[in-house]
Amino acid sequence: MNASENQSSLTIEPNRPPDPWLDWLLSLPALWLGTVLALISTADAIRNSILHSLDFQWSPARLLTQHIDPWATYLAGDPGHRILLNQVPNDLHELYVAMLPVGYLPLMPAKIIWAVINVALVLLSCWLIARMYELSDRQRWLLTLLVLTGTPARVTIGNGQVTALVLASMALWAIAMSSRGRGLLLGIAWAKYSVPPVLATFLLLRRRWRVLLYSLLPPAAGFLFFYGWLRTPFWTLLLEPFRTSTNNVSPGLANIMAVSEIAFRHPPLFCPVPDAFYLSHAAGWMAVIPYLSGIALALGIAMYFFVCGKQVDGRVLMACLTSACLLCFKHQIYDFLFLMFPLAVALKSGSSLARHWLLGLIVYFWFVERLLHIRRWEFWPAVVIASFLLLLGLIAATWNLRSCVRWKTDWTL
Repeated sequence: MNASENQSSLTIEPNRPPDPWLDWLLSLPALWLGTVLALISTADAIRNSILHSLDFQWSPARLLTQHIDPWATYLAGDPGHRILLNQVPNDLHELYVAMLPVGYLPLMPAKIIWAVINVALVLLSCWLIARMYELSDRQRWLLTLLVLTGTPARVTIGNGQVTALVLASMALWAIAMSSRGRGLLLGIAWAKYSVPPVLATFLLLRRRWRVLLYSLLPPAAGFLFFYGWLRTPFWTLLLEPFRTSTNNVSPGLANIMAVSEIAFRHPPLFCPVPDAFYLSHAAGWMAVIPYLSGIALALGIAMYFFVCGKQVDGRVLMACLTSACLLCFKHQIYDFLFLMFPLAVALKSGSSLARHWLLGLIVYFWFVERLLHIRRWEFWPAVVIASFLLLLGLIAATWNLRSCVRWKTDWTL
């Protein structure tokens, strides 16, 4: 790259229509100010991870190092109180193969190491997604700053979550072009099995058989490893992660499962509803309604993009499909880190009403929603319903930008 090319990559794209607000964000003073804020946000996240790590999967990994089934321990009521805080084993077996080395460490060193890994995974995802979406140097810088200052990244690091690992596995599709590579990466994402279903259904409709078959290898390998490691019967071990998550996962925000539970149980719209309301046992067929609603919506969304997206660049489809998983199944605020994909579309596209709406909705979920949490308003059914509609609007705005982006290369799913 010669000097003139390097200089042009550091400036705002000349062919882009004027956009005073975004141009100001891409200016050097704003970027350096954002860098300071991002460092403060990241330091706070690391501090919280050292003090708390509420969801860090150290406890299940620790039990596994002793050949104790953590899923069975939780389902039995954890009589020995060996699962700390909210470190409940909600994820598939494959995750705990990766977490097993952490279980051999004392808790504090394990927290620090996992916090560093999470920061590295978030930064890696920013770099890969910026590369996938052909962002300029300053756009990459801005993307990284918005991610690091946003609530999802801070909570992911502070809670010791695994969202960054799953996100990185999807972001690595930027450089993994073979069916084998993409399939194995999708298989890693299955560790958090509420994330890939919409994308996997879309790939099934597109007959990406090899990708889907390879994606089964990591979950199968993880299961077989612990089937040999533990003495738990085959079918019991296979179903334990799903039974655990059914009893533990709170409704989250902006998803059809929470909305359907509200619709069928009729709580007051403008009063806080505790998690215990959603986690309490629902009799008969009502217990199945939220799951059927999520599956039906996932199938409908995948079918829509399959039918209407045949001539659409894969990067726009990836942004819509990864965001749709948040709409269909229960997810907490840290999982909204997947909005990095729509954010990259917004930064790449030209100025338009859809782009402004998309950026505004991302700001809501990344920065404003925490204010509702502080006030405990996020537990109001009215807020859950409104957030669901806003997330649906975010996906629609991303889709509307499909013809507003000029790509230099083709990229297919």
